[in-house]
Amino acid sequence: MVAPPSSIFVNQPNIGLCSYVVGKIENKANNLILIGFMGTGKTTVGKRVAKSLKLSFVDTDALIVAQEGKSIQSIFEDNGEAAFRALETGALQQACSGEHTIISTGGGIVTQETNLPLLAEGGHVIWLKSSAEVIYERVRRNQERPLIKTENPLETIRQLLAAREELYAKCADLTITTDDLSLEETIYGVTETARFWKINRPSGD
Repeated sequence: MVAPPSSIFVNQPNIGLCSYVVGKIENKANNLILIGFMGTGKTTVGKRVAKSLKLSFVDTDALIVAQEGKSIQSIFEDNGEAAFRALETGALQQACSGEHTIISTGGGIVTQETNLPLLAEGGHVIWLKSSAEVIYERVRRNQERPLIKTENPLETIRQLLAAREELYAKCADLTITTDDLSLEETIYGVTETARFWKINRPSGD
């Protein structure tokens, strides 16, 4: 499949911040999966895109919370990260089982090798990419981010990003750098890409 045309970003000043990996769109379920670090807007963007296109929306973190009856932070504290990652894999499998769905994933979902084929086959993947500094400004007041409850959260974000960026890039069919994009610009780009990839339901469904 050819790359999404630049015309989908008409009047969007930062189209140069989008990169597309040619030749990766094959044998995928008809879903759109958002990956990226915490604070990059996956859930907010995903909900808005799903509403605009009248599609289902699944947030894997929210799915885990609903099924376990406790917060992500509590799962980390009570059961540890390994237990959470196992739940996350189950949530991803469940989210990808249907079609015509916008799926928002947790920031660390790419760190588990078992999740990589699920992402590759479960839908078209967009990486919402942001710098460590921008992410820090977005999440520093959030007390429910267990992985950044450290003495130096910004440095922790830098280290986690460095460890994950190659994995995000490996999984992504399209990368959108959001540092200089407004929320509306990001939503517009993702929505039009979803239309181009025909994630929206056929008329009459």
